[in-house]
Amino acid sequence: MKRIKSVVLFYNSKRRKALAYSEAIERRLRASGARVSRICVNDAYCDFKTADAAVAVGGDGTVLYAARHVAARAIPVLGINAGGLGFLSGVEQKEFLKKVDVFLSGGFKKFRRSMLSVSVERRGRTVFGPLPALNDCVIRSQGPRAFSLRASYGRDFLSDYFGDGLIISTPSGSTAYSLAASGPIVMPDLEVFLLSPICPHTLTHRPIALSAAEELRVAVRAGRQGPHLVALSIDGQENFSLEAGDAVIVRKHPRGFEMLAPQDFSYFDILRRKLSWGER
Repeated sequence: MKRIKSVVLFYNSKRRKALAYSEAIERRLRASGARVSRICVNDAYCDFKTADAAVAVGGDGTVLYAARHVAARAIPVLGINAGGLGFLSGVEQKEFLKKVDVFLSGGFKKFRRSMLSVSVERRGRTVFGPLPALNDCVIRSQGPRAFSLRASYGRDFLSDYFGDGLIISTPSGSTAYSLAASGPIVMPDLEVFLLSPICPHTLTHRPIALSAAEELRVAVRAGRQGPHLVALSIDGQENFSLEAGDAVIVRKHPRGFEMLAPQDFSYFDILRRKLSWGER
């Protein structure tokens, strides 16, 4: 990786720890000669010039925000944890401050992670998207009633789902909402879609992993009791209201996402520490 001369710094101004960390990291980067642009993820407007790398200081939500905004520019992102679990973080803040010069010299390695490309069709035309998603897209009820979805994969009919909704996630998102819905943990370099039903009204529906080589189409079916409020959520941050007959189209994103981390980074180490594996 070439030397990093310019950095776009994403931060969460609503978290005191993240704000303090971001200020310390910015000072350290500037002191080492890097140009730094600041982007607050809480602002509605996000605009910045291109950069050699991005740094996201906060929880996983900050990394998700950064990933969606740099995807089209192919800018690699380093997540620095200042939140909770931090599954998408490559390093902790104290460790990064010790390795700033290594980072700027191009000494961190890249990991490619797949993303979703999500759009909505209504009566034959696209009305939403396509938008990138690093973790997942979720189709869910906005009320206390279950509803029906019909899923197709490529040219094949997959299944009808009746319940509170459906989570379609990437391997990166397998440790997020999908995990809470009993989905599997998947190695992040695999090219798959994970489908996890949300509270299905049958004991036979289970999460399934599908190759990301084909298109996934999930249609909202009309309810017997009239219109039903259904929402589409992209990484928990972009939301769209769905109507009966709408189809959510999910494809593999053409670019994907590049994550930065130190040379000794281990995904299994993250799982052991964050999920307390092996502890009794």
